[in-house]
Amino acid sequence: MYRFKKYTALFLALLLAVSLFGCGAKPANSGHSYQEVYTRETAPLTADADGTFRILKINDTHFRNGVCENDEKTLAELKIILDNTPCDLIVMDGDLVEGTTSDKTYDKYQAAAKFAALIEAYEIPWTFAPGNNDGEKDGSNEDLIAYLLQYPHFLAGNTEGIRGAMQFFIDVESADGTLIHTVAILDSLSRKIKSVGPYDSIKENQIEWLLQGVNARKVPASVFFHMPTPTFEAAYKDGKAYEGFPFCDEYPVGDIQGNQLFDERTADNPYISLLSAGHVHSDNLAYLYNNRWYQLSSLGGYGAVGSDNHAPSCTLTVVHCLSSSTEAMYTFEKLSASDFAGL
Repeated sequence: MYRFKKYTALFLALLLAVSLFGCGAKPANSGHSYQEVYTRETAPLTADADGTFRILKINDTHFRNGVCENDEKTLAELKIILDNTPCDLIVMDGDLVEGTTSDKTYDKYQAAAKFAALIEAYEIPWTFAPGNNDGEKDGSNEDLIAYLLQYPHFLAGNTEGIRGAMQFFIDVESADGTLIHTVAILDSLSRKIKSVGPYDSIKENQIEWLLQGVNARKVPASVFFHMPTPTFEAAYKDGKAYEGFPFCDEYPVGDIQGNQLFDERTADNPYISLLSAGHVHSDNLAYLYNNRWYQLSSLGGYGAVGSDNHAPSCTLTVVHCLSSSTEAMYTFEKLSASDFAGL
């Protein structure tokens, strides 16, 4: 009897884990292995003749299946933005999909396919910096990235031995092939205990990888990751605001205290000119602080918590690569579908 009760309890616990975390679900098979990211080579992208390079950042769409009402509305509004916004690179900056959910219609890979099909139609290079929700259900960040590798314009990369699922540089050259800027994609990780623990933080070997890369290139670097660091809050309080970017501190800005190590190790680096994140679901922020821009983007989808208070939007970051001033190097614009009404 004791053995029966013991095994029954174990079976029920396993069923609970599957229902909560999707442990029994199999990742969709795209025919690609995550191991490919270690061998992917990213060709440099080219800025305009005047050194202008445009990055459209989308984050916190929190898709559930790609076909529910909120997801279809998000995709329709993203299409309006994409139709009207020339850009050279698209960064999906985390929380592409919802995390742990009891929604029986949840389909992570169908949602990813709907998003990818939309982006691919524009034949623009695009990439993905994992968010804290992306690997919480029905497969890990690595599984999701392996699925996205099937798309021809999807850029990916990583270095073996480095924590996180996505770390690589996208170099930007002038028309004559001179390196004038670099974009770093960094995984800010998820949670220490799957779905229930505190947020994890960027690790030392990731920071070393970043510093080695920017120091070797010796050009200004724009760094994209999902969860902000404590210095974002210091920038908001003490930095110089970018005109026209409203901010509402509905949610804490610097709540990932473990990312203080990142701030400490990168603070004096002369090449990192922009840190760009999402995650907060409030409104936009762009502040110049200690000769570096700290830029935070609002939520990008109707499935995200907080969409009742702030309409989903994207951020267009225009990098003026030939500028000798960090302050003048960037212009930021918040884009919502409503901005293009009547066009």
